[in-house]
Amino acid sequence: MKNNKPVILKAPQSIVHIKHTISLRQYKYWVLMLRFYREFFELNEKPDDDGFYVVQLAKISSYMGYEPMKTELKSDFMALRNEPITINYLDKDGKKATHGMGFISEWKITSKTVAFKIPSFLEKVMRGDDEASKIFQLLNWSIFNSFNGKYEAIIYKLCKDYIGVGRTPYMTVEEYREYIGLKENEYNPFSRLNEWTITTPIKAINKNELSDISVSVEYKRTGRKVEGLYFKAKERKQTSLPFPEFEPHKAFAFAKVAISIQDQNKYLEAMLPEEIEATIQRANEYGESIKAKGQKIQMGGIYHKAFLERWGVQYLDQHKAEKADAVKKLESRKEQDTQAQAKKTTAAQVTQDKKALFQKAFNNFLLLPENKQEELKQAFFEKADSAIKTKIKDAQRKQTDIFTSPLVASPFKVFLVENGF
Repeated sequence: MKNNKPVILKAPQSIVHIKHTISLRQYKYWVLMLRFYREFFELNEKPDDDGFYVVQLAKISSYMGYEPMKTELKSDFMALRNEPITINYLDKDGKKATHGMGFISEWKITSKTVAFKIPSFLEKVMRGDDEASKIFQLLNWSIFNSFNGKYEAIIYKLCKDYIGVGRTPYMTVEEYREYIGLKENEYNPFSRLNEWTITTPIKAINKNELSDISVSVEYKRTGRKVEGLYFKAKERKQTSLPFPEFEPHKAFAFAKVAISIQDQNKYLEAMLPEEIEATIQRANEYGESIKAKGQKIQMGGIYHKAFLERWGVQYLDQHKAEKADAVKKLESRKEQDTQAQAKKTTAAQVTQDKKALFQKAFNNFLLLPENKQEELKQAFFEKADSAIKTKIKDAQRKQTDIFTSPLVASPFKVFLVENGF
């Protein structure tokens, strides 16, 4: 899930009133379903044809820390479907509105998966396109899951929603009783209510080494009678890291959906980390190709198939072959460049050697007696073509030495070399 910056609330009275008549374990399942929905939304993954979002049971087990019993799981999801929650909020016209719903809308459980739908209001909240989304901040699941008491979790969640404000909205004692889901005669008198649903849970939150906030309570009294209360919360450093055994191995860093700890350990026993990473990369590429065609994808299922069929081996072999081919092409290009440079160097050397040879012949010519020089010039004249003969005749009339001109000197030097100079 993306690490979005929490929104600081400016209207603390717009609290979401969730009647917590469900158990702590059921409440944890509900928060997980909201989290999973957010993950699907951010990955742009669509529900199945019946509108369900499907999660691998192994993924839920990795968050809960154990594999739930099927009978327990079905009972808990039945409760989430049947138990009502009431949300009070300000509608777009600024008027108060009340929205009733179940914690989830529908559910299906198989031997390996859990499928769910969440109410439309919560979909808007989790998509972040409704004002109500302001009061839902992403929970640190490891902290939330570390609470053993229902009221610890309720107070922690409430305080986390309002950490930017520093305090929760004021509630009367009756409103608080309703908020935490108490029956009419539960925890009477107030001293019992205070001990079991306020002070004891606050102590547990503040003593919890994983908790990232500290909490206190403020009461409003009329004489000695407590009329209402609100909680104050501030951030604090955790003294313990949350469940390091749940931290994924770095080989799974590019997975687009969570892979359970059990599966991670299984894959790490059977494969090297580089093969695992290659398997995930190949599965991601496949998923993107399917999505590009406008088809629905289930990355969890794609990963399962990819690991089962060892896609990483083929992916690594392909990349090794591509790398070897690239190296071969590079070496061939280097060889061609070397040969071309050698040819260029050789050609330049031949030209330089020829120049030196021709100059040496001409120097030897200049050392000859004048009559010998004239004989060679005459011999050259007789073999020369008509253009050169014309130039020589013109030079003789003008009494200039045409044999120092490149136009005649170059072929004359060749003539001298051919005649042994």
